[in-house]
Amino acid sequence: MNFLAHLKLSGDHEKIMLGNFIADHIRGNKIHHFPQEIIDGIMLHRKIDYYTDHHPAFIQTRTRLHKKYHKYAGVIADIFYDHFLARNWDEYAEISLSHFTSYSYGILLRNYTILPRKTKQLLPFIIMQNWLASYGKFDGLTRAFDMMARRAKNKSNMEFAVDDLQADYELYKADFERFFPDIAAFCENELSILFPGEEWESKNRIIKTAKLDLIIKERELEKKKLDEALLKKQAKERAKRIKEKEKEKEKALKLEEKKRAKEEKAAKKKAEEQAKKERKTKTSKKKKKEDNKKVSSKKKTTPKVKKEKKKVVKTKTTSKRKQIKRAASEAKEKTYSRIKSINEYTDKSLESWKEVSKKYIKRLRTAKYK
Repeated sequence: MNFLAHLKLSGDHEKIMLGNFIADHIRGNKIHHFPQEIIDGIMLHRKIDYYTDHHPAFIQTRTRLHKKYHKYAGVIADIFYDHFLARNWDEYAEISLSHFTSYSYGILLRNYTILPRKTKQLLPFIIMQNWLASYGKFDGLTRAFDMMARRAKNKSNMEFAVDDLQADYELYKADFERFFPDIAAFCENELSILFPGEEWESKNRIIKTAKLDLIIKERELEKKKLDEALLKKQAKERAKRIKEKEKEKEKALKLEEKKRAKEEKAAKKKAEEQAKKERKTKTSKKKKKEDNKKVSSKKKTTPKVKKEKKKVVKTKTTSKRKQIKRAASEAKEKTYSRIKSINEYTDKSLESWKEVSKKYIKRLRTAKYK
């Protein structure tokens, strides 16, 4: 439905314009009965469609429309772009829009006999309602979308498309301004392949030279600005990375200091605990020594008590010892009586006899114990 754009993108070549206009009404490879230049125009139309569908600006426009219009989003985007081309025609063309439209209608009427059946049916309405120029106004757009909505098989919502265009007008305009110089350059390149040489340069040109130079300058300025912005961004990111590295270094140093302080604290604590242990061991040793001294002094002072304690501990041996003592005391008495009797007959003193008796008692005791 974007007839104006396709005619404009054909350059100043009558047969290419004709082929580009009728291409939507011809299916597949049913083109061989046309003259070669019309076939080239049909093929250029298909290349334009492919290029358009893959251009970022057009994709953005179509995506914005897709939520509401689904499969009709691409058709609506095409007509929107025809609207912007008609509205800003003087910026892109050297001749007026009215002159260009009358020239285009004349080409179609002159070649009416070779037009496809669908084009023949549609052409009277296109000329009577002046579709090529009417898309530049909102009334013409509304009429076109209403007609398309009635002809659509499913519910298309296309009757609301003009409202959406008016709501986001500047966004769609920006998309078109990004898109049209690129598609014009693409088509100029394609036409220079079909019509090489300097004599065809003016006929191959799509956008007027002054406007094209302006667009190139604007693009260069835009690129320069983008490059500057990118450099600034990179510088900021570099500065940010340096700051982050410095922060990380500071963090690492702080962590090391903390670790060192922790280790020192732990070492100090360990040393204190060891010193405490040593003190404890020293005090315990001192206590042991003192206790040993006390025990030894107790042993010296109170041997009877200790013997009594031993008696309590060793119960089995006490009875035997008692028997031995009893026997020893009995032997003592016997010996003393003997000594007395012997002392009468000898000159020895009692003390020497005591010593003899002691030895005798000892021998007797050991013999008895054994």
